Amino acid sequence: MALRRSSIALFIVGLMLITAAAVIRYVVVPNMSKLPADTNEGALFEGTLRQLDPTTFGLDAGTPITIDRSLKVDRVVGDTALVTCTVVTHLPGGDITDVRSFAVDRVDFTQAAPPDGASVEDQRGGITLSFPMNPATDDALVYDQVTRTAQPVTYTGTKTLAGREVYEFTGTATAPIVDPAVLGPVMAGIVALVPGGDGSTLPREMVRTLIPALSPDRAAAVEQALAAAPDPVPLTYTSVNMLDAAVDTHFGTPIRIAQNQTAVLNIASGHAAVPLLDLSQVRAQTSDASIQKVADKVARGERQLRIAEFWVPLVSALVGVLLLVVAFVRRKPSRW
Repeated sequence: MALRRSSIALFIVGLMLITAAAVIRYVVVPNMSKLPADTNEGALFEGTLRQLDPTTFGLDAGTPITIDRSLKVDRVVGDTALVTCTVVTHLPGGDITDVRSFAVDRVDFTQAAPPDGASVEDQRGGITLSFPMNPATDDALVYDQVTRTAQPVTYTGTKTLAGREVYEFTGTATAPIVDPAVLGPVMAGIVALVPGGDGSTLPREMVRTLIPALSPDRAAAVEQALAAAPDPVPLTYTSVNMLDAAVDTHFGTPIRIAQNQTAVLNIASGHAAVPLLDLSQVRAQTSDASIQKVADKVARGERQLRIAEFWVPLVSALVGVLLLVVAFVRRKPSRW
């Protein structure tokens, strides 16, 4: 049976539109959810740095600081992105810059195996950039650069922040300070107290002179540890990190991060670390301007994704079906 040429054309275009709807929904949209290869973003954190006051052996009142954090995708290999994280801490005495590289899965933002030849930091399974899309409220691990450990955080509730619904995750972790950029300066402060020392020990009598400046609970624990400690007393350095993250419930993007990290000098007592002095404390959280900037970007992304995920495939499929119907109805040539 002969068919109208126009019907054949309509049939072909209709099939193409239906196929396009499926491709957009199941190929294009998932790619839109991946970490873009041209990612280059930054955020500002505001806070306070408190340091040890040698006259009271307590932390001083603190100095305002700001921290610029940027994330840049340097290279993409398949679904793995090599990301450079640059943190510049602005202090009254000058800036301190810290640069690290990570290998991140572009789909779920978890740690990925680095491509051959790439040198990256081991995240220990912790999150560095973002939670996955549609994050669960299960416990999660967030990478802490100071201790180079994955710190557990727990879901504590859902709220609205800058117009976005977010999950709150919080956690407190104590671990040895490993990062040389942090460990070096805190040990240098102890070296200055003991000529010829290396920051790994303190004379027992010097430790005793510090006890009156300690809180009652800490003083009692130090007294007990000193009773069995050698002379000089071995020291350890730990970080107590309190972390709070507000994560977008759809994209998993951290909209606000608040951190309170304290460097602590401890007496090594057997396998335990007995806190002696707090050496420094950094309190910082995402600035209000950065919070709004991230929230606005996430909102735009959600609108774009909704259009691509639902409306474009729907319209394409409906038009395609309509053209197939028209092609079928008009399939026979006119006899006139």
